[in-house]
Formats: sequence, structure tokens, C-alpha cells
Amino acid sequence: METIEIRVGGMSCGGCENRLASALGRVAGVGNVRADHQTGVVRVMFDDSKVDEAGLREQIRVCGYDPLGNGDDT
Repeated sequence: METIEIRVGGMSCGGCENRLASALGRVAGVGNVRADHQTGVVRVMFDDSKVDEAGLREQIRVCGYDPLGNGDDT
């Protein structure tokens, strides 16, 4: 399992955290998600044989949020 932190633009409340964590949690290979609107960071534990960072970032976009950075966020 890998863990990544991705900066996310557009989260403004606990509801945003829950929406994003729920959506990412349904992705195959994702084990644990913690989103924090105050820091603007989502931390995802995932199986990199089932999903990669690009797939996680795409799911964040699908939810209506903006994954920030170039993929080097840690």
C-alpha cells in the first residue's frame, strides 16, 4: 500500500471532505481516505497495482474539485 497527499482546491467544509472521501473510498484499490478542508489536503492510502495517482486525481476532478500541483505533492 502506498500513501499520497494531494492538495485539493475547492473544499470549503466538512461536507466537501465527506463527499470527496466517500467518492475516493469507492475506487478499487483505495484503502483509507482522509480529507481536510482546512489544510486543503486529501491523504489516500491505495494499492498501486489497482489504481495510480493519475486515477485518484481524475476522481477528484469528477467530484468537482481541483487537484493541485504536478503530482509531486507529499
